[in-house]
Amino acid sequence: MTKLDALFVEGPDDGAFINALVAKMRGLKIADSRLVRTLPDAGDAWALKAFDDYVNETKGRPDVRVGLVLDRDLPDNDKWPSVQGRLKALGLSAPAPASEGAVVDGRYGIWMWPDNVTHGTLETFVAAVLSPSPTYEFAHDVSRTARESHGAEFRERDLPKAALKVRSVWRDATAAGGYGHLVRNLEVLPDPAAAFLAWFDTLFLR
Repeated sequence: MTKLDALFVEGPDDGAFINALVAKMRGLKIADSRLVRTLPDAGDAWALKAFDDYVNETKGRPDVRVGLVLDRDLPDNDKWPSVQGRLKALGLSAPAPASEGAVVDGRYGIWMWPDNVTHGTLETFVAAVLSPSPTYEFAHDVSRTARESHGAEFRERDLPKAALKVRSVWRDATAAGGYGHLVRNLEVLPDPAAAFLAWFDTLFLR
């Protein structure tokens, strides 16, 4: 990787998770190279714009690899149309999302959590790659009960995120609900992570 490589993501949870997953499964400390770029409250609009800007700034520089990772999200907020438009602008006609993600000319790549073709979020992917455990199931049940019976204010659609945040705090109460330490300290299932890691390898390591 060169110092010009950049992977734009929606927020710190994405960044910490990707850094930890690549470190655990590939033995690469990409956090040291600051490959993953985001802001505390970045969001998808920031990530999309940052990706566009960086692609434009680095045109004509074949050593640059630029990636974008964002939630595909739920059908009422599907990111595929935005991603499809960018792929078309980069020269790739994509009538539908591909399960392996998208890499254009070996230089530009886009991945949508969890697996490009399924609607979902980072948390959908995290829950899939972490080995199932009674502790996580209990965190899920506790979060659901808190919302349904005790007035917890999070949206029903965010139950998977709430459950992972609870599980995260139970693993390390000083970690502020992040996911990186879950990857570092719990078993990661290789099969659910394989497609994302293959996309990452293709874009940044080949």
